[in-house]
Amino acid sequence: MRQKNTMYGDLSKAAGVVYPLLIYYVVITVAVSLIAAIAAKLGIDPQEQYMAMQTIATAVTIPFIYSFYRKDKREPTTCQQHLSEIFQQKGKNEKIQDGILMFLTGAVTGIALNNLMAMTALEEIFQGYQEVEQSFFAGGVLFEVLGACLLTPILEEMLYRSVIYGRLYDIMVPYQVADTEAKRKRNKNSRIMTMVFSALIFGVMHMNMVQFIYATLLGLVLSWFVETSGHLYGAVAAHIGANLCAVLRVETSVFHWMEKSKSVFIISTVIFGIAAVILLGVIWKRSKNNAKE
Repeated sequence: MRQKNTMYGDLSKAAGVVYPLLIYYVVITVAVSLIAAIAAKLGIDPQEQYMAMQTIATAVTIPFIYSFYRKDKREPTTCQQHLSEIFQQKGKNEKIQDGILMFLTGAVTGIALNNLMAMTALEEIFQGYQEVEQSFFAGGVLFEVLGACLLTPILEEMLYRSVIYGRLYDIMVPYQVADTEAKRKRNKNSRIMTMVFSALIFGVMHMNMVQFIYATLLGLVLSWFVETSGHLYGAVAAHIGANLCAVLRVETSVFHWMEKSKSVFIISTVIFGIAAVILLGVIWKRSKNNAKE
């Protein structure tokens, strides 16, 4: 059975992808602006408390995006049916193991990507990234952990890996029932393109070239984790792992050993990259074995 599309139906579905992004951008921007104005009246420098403001704004935005998330979960869309089938095939222990593996993969992938970005001249060329990085680590460790390592992954995964990915999936994947090999192959290729498009949107919304590259590559991994697990938990865990390592890198001496010399930095980047590939291979093998059962 092929999904029936009309011009108006396609436009409606396309608007369904754009609308949540607009709501997200407007709500979080307005929230940050209002909080900054209140902080200024209280004599608090908004620049020094950026992460605190961002954490509060993220908490305010979550209910708006959650409403889209709940709506899509309640409706029997093609994507939700597909993911539900995968999720239901997994036992409790398997889900826990997947979550741990995906957390570790997000952590080592984040370190490897950050190292690769640091090895290029992009961070120096694009001033926007430098300003974002300075703001990201302004406001104290508490808000960096609560905001960047917990609330932001939850918010962004609900938006990009559930609402946006799911709605793109329903537009791009052609067959509700893939009852032939040709249809299954077509759907698989369409799912890959959906992952790519959702990752690109995730990258673009970070608003600077360095974060675009980082977020797009990480977004591909996170989208695949949703496909592999049939749920958001793996992508959230991986996103938390990546952001937590970024905070630990700046606020503690845990990763200072990597910066002792250029050769150590390069070797450590290769090691973390290999670790990411191995973990991705383990997750892929587990998903293949699960599909055969």
